[in-house]
Amino acid sequence: MIDLVCLVADKNMEAVVQSLLGKHPALGIRSITSEIIHHPQHDPGCYKSPASLLGLYSRQARHALVLLDRAWDGVPDKSSVDLEADIDRSIAHLGNGWAKSIVIDPELEVWLFTRSPRLDDALGWRDRKPPLAEELARRGSWPMDAAKPIAPKATMLWALSRVGKQKSSSIYRQIVANLGLARCTDPSFLRFKSALQAWFPLV
Repeated sequence: MIDLVCLVADKNMEAVVQSLLGKHPALGIRSITSEIIHHPQHDPGCYKSPASLLGLYSRQARHALVLLDRAWDGVPDKSSVDLEADIDRSIAHLGNGWAKSIVIDPELEVWLFTRSPRLDDALGWRDRKPPLAEELARRGSWPMDAAKPIAPKATMLWALSRVGKQKSSSIYRQIVANLGLARCTDPSFLRFKSALQAWFPLV
C-alpha cells in the first residue's frame, strides 16, 4: 500500500508536489511513498469530479490529496477555503479523514516566489542587475511590502521570458529543490503541510 495519492491539475503541479515530498524533513514528516495522478479536465475536474479518480485508490493508499488552483475559467465565486469544503464533501464518502483538498489562491506559482537569491538562480537571473525581486518591485508586479506577486503565474512567465526560457515542470522542480520551505508562508501551503504532518508525523 502506498502512503499518499495526489490528484493534481497538471504536470507543473505534479513537479512541485513531487519535489516537495522529496524534502520530507523540511515538511516535518517521515519519508513516504506516493503516486501523483492528473485529472484530464485539470482544475475544473479536480473541483467537480475528484471522486471518480480517487475512488480507484481508496484501498491502495493510506491517504489522498486533491490540489488545484483557485484561478480558472468558471470557478465559483467562493474563497479557496470554501472551495476546499465543497471538494471535501464530495470525497467524504471515500473514507472518514482519508482525503483532503488544497486550493491554491490564486495559483501554484504563489508557492514558488520567495525573496531569495536561490529563486534568481533557478530562473536564470543570477548576476542580472537588478535582482529579480527589485526588478519586479520596480515594475509594480511585486511590491516590496507584499508577501507575494500580484499575479504569480503572469509574473513567472514574464521573468522566464526575460532570460529566454519557457515555463516547464523541470524549472518548477528546480525552484522547489533550491528554496527553503520555511520561507513559504502562503496559507494554502501551510494547510498542505499541516495535512501531511497530521497523516505522516515524524517518528
